[in-house]
Amino acid sequence: MAAYKFRKPGDNAASNKSERERHLLLKAGVPFVLFSILAAWVVSNALDGKLKEMETSQGKQSVSIRQAKLQEEHEDMMDRLGKIVATEFDNTKRIQRPEEVLATRRLERQKRNKWYRRAWRAVSGAE
Repeated sequence: MAAYKFRKPGDNAASNKSERERHLLLKAGVPFVLFSILAAWVVSNALDGKLKEMETSQGKQSVSIRQAKLQEEHEDMMDRLGKIVATEFDNTKRIQRPEEVLATRRLERQKRNKWYRRAWRAVSGAE
């Protein structure tokens, strides 16, 4: 038969129970507290934003605050436009076809080789 150990009333049973309770508190209580704090923060931020929207729509927000926001947005848009304009991209200019390029070169050559221009180059010695 197995030998049974008899424990004294204040021995390990009470300390094991208190350790289990502490472990249970850490395991279940800390995440619950963190969740509650985070949820309260999210709800308060959402309500603050909703209240600000409501005040703005009802006209309770001061004109200077609205003007400052509009001025800030305007400056931001102008900065963006300035960066776009700085690249000097012209999307209205189309790419010429090879035939058009050849035609423009032929016209330039014809203008350059007119009889009076050839004569002037011969007289002046210019190339």
